[in-house]
Amino acid sequence: MGQVISFPKQKRHSHERLAAALPTVYAVIYMLGFFIAGPMLVMFGFAFAFTAQPVAALVCVVLLVGDWAATKFAYTRL
Repeated sequence: MGQVISFPKQKRHSHERLAAALPTVYAVIYMLGFFIAGPMLVMFGFAFAFTAQPVAALVCVVLLVGDWAATKFAYTRL
């Protein structure tokens, strides 16, 4: 006869872990958006505008607006 092994059910702590990790995620988004992505998009936008590539410059402006929104969202959650 076979032996029945009963494993205890694992407790799910996903909500607590997520709540503890969210401030770190928000801080990373804020730091990357404010200090890396934002200035990079501004520099590339100016470079594309001065080299007569208006579509690329416009894409940089649109991405800068998206970066601003993500950075603002992360900052308000911190």
